[in-house]
Amino acid sequence: MSVRIASVILAFAATTGCVSLSTSNDELCGRLREFAESVGPDDVRSIAFHTSWGSNFRNESEPAIFAKECIHGGYAPAKAVCEYLLEHGAVEFAGGNAERALSCLAPETSFGPDIDLTKGEFHVDFGTPDRGSLIAIEFAEDGKLGGMVLRIKADGY
Repeated sequence: MSVRIASVILAFAATTGCVSLSTSNDELCGRLREFAESVGPDDVRSIAFHTSWGSNFRNESEPAIFAKECIHGGYAPAKAVCEYLLEHGAVEFAGGNAERALSCLAPETSFGPDIDLTKGEFHVDFGTPDRGSLIAIEFAEDGKLGGMVLRIKADGY
């Protein structure tokens, strides 16, 4: 196989999610860790990344093949995660976003290539016993907007 063909195959695999990234090199992981670390004791912050494949959200009148929306509550570290997800987050296979978030915040977690997450709720302790965040990651259908939603909530301690 020529180097050029191998490069094309690798580029395709990387853009379709067929190649998993090391969490240490994954830009999403860096932003998620900064978000989790930024939440102070007795503070709660959240992100909601909405995706719709095959149609627009229910509250939109324009037709669309896909749609993305991210709610960060004006919190700068959450906004940084939203900016990344809006540009790079998966829509058709949106469960991959939840898999990546869980692997980023609990690095000992990994998913095989045959895993297709369709819904789930996960809880992760992030930080040390003295200072950190309790993280809730939820991936589910969104009954209000339609499509799917990835919610990440950090409850600081």
